[in-house]
Amino acid sequence: MSNGWLASAGGIRIAFASFLICGPAMAGNEANFVLYDHHTEAKGTTEVNLLSDVARSAPGEPSYSAQLVEIERALTDQWMMALYFEGDAIDGADYAFGGWRIESRYRLYPYGAFLNPVLYVEYGNLSASHRYLLEAVGRTDAEEEGSSHEIESRLILGHDISDGFDIAFNWISDANLNTGNWEFGYAAGLNYTLLDEPARRGAEPGGLGIKEVKLGAELYGGLGDTALGLTIDPERTEQYAGLNLRAEFDSGLHAQIGAALGLTDDSERGLLRLMLGWEFE
Repeated sequence: MSNGWLASAGGIRIAFASFLICGPAMAGNEANFVLYDHHTEAKGTTEVNLLSDVARSAPGEPSYSAQLVEIERALTDQWMMALYFEGDAIDGADYAFGGWRIESRYRLYPYGAFLNPVLYVEYGNLSASHRYLLEAVGRTDAEEEGSSHEIESRLILGHDISDGFDIAFNWISDANLNTGNWEFGYAAGLNYTLLDEPARRGAEPGGLGIKEVKLGAELYGGLGDTALGLTIDPERTEQYAGLNLRAEFDSGLHAQIGAALGLTDDSERGLLRLMLGWEFE
């Protein structure tokens, strides 16, 4: 077993232990996979999610499937923490561990503030071959890097247009601690409630009655880096448009399905995105 794997495994144990000390974990994506909005959950709420991507890759690139396990907890009404583990199988190869991440997200103001800001920071210890698409940053003409330690930060701005309709924008900065290079990206979009059953929200958990159905739409992509410069050139960046549907059930289960279309030649041609999760207190 390599020293790199031992160091990585040791880091996972430390991160997981630290996370459990904080308490058991909830997604601020609502009905989206990349875009975060300004909503946070009530203190003490925990969410566990299994996410899966199936990709139809760009010409000349291998197709893959990738999975992500997310554990997220609301430490306060405004402060969330999450732990992620990911893996993938590339073009029929053996399944491989892709890395792990730990995230913290804090909403600065009570609901009602205009373009309510949320500060997000994440540390990632990722292999060179990791595939799950949590964001698209940087440039496709940059030199490929090996395994990396990364710090990702986001400025999340969100606003409620109405009770069932919100919009959001994320500015994403990703610092590679191995090379010192910074990569940039964005995500923008909305969440719209198609079905809401308020009478079911006070009911005892259980069953598969639908409490809520949401539609999410998101646009995201890379904006360049500090090595080669900022750009939105479609020949040098990945860009995607996604449409998603999320349902929440009486039992605390929720399910989400979405599709993302690559808008540039260097993007994946398409992604089928799935998520199944459970929320509890």
